[in-house]
Amino acid sequence: MLRSLRSLAVRCEPLRYLQVGALCAILSNAILIAGDATGLHYSLSLALVFVVVIPVSYLAHALWTFDVQLSWIAFGRFVLGSLSSFVVGSALVVTLRGGLMMPMLITAPLCTVAMMAYNYLIAKWSVARKVSVRVAQS
Repeated sequence: MLRSLRSLAVRCEPLRYLQVGALCAILSNAILIAGDATGLHYSLSLALVFVVVIPVSYLAHALWTFDVQLSWIAFGRFVLGSLSSFVVGSALVVTLRGGLMMPMLITAPLCTVAMMAYNYLIAKWSVARKVSVRVAQS
């Protein structure tokens, strides 16, 4: 019974990830689009996205997506993984908005779609990573 419940939870994990991802994507897009509309440079809006969305995202993924205990170590891994995602996502924004001069209303959603798979892998690795301890046999 416990095994089948655990199996069901694992199968539901991608759906829960998408729910949290959608929440974070909406929050990120809202910050980027509102920042652009108020004249805030996209680099500052990107920094604001990182500071606001990363803690929200970690909490939601730990508590809902992967159903694991919160820990500072996992949060640290999540932040490091998110930094790599932030660099890739920022490069996309700089290219589309800064280089190609696309409106932020188009740039933000395009970047969101491009980053979904990458962010799932980072979140899974950092939040739900299983650490095995091997005992040396004498």
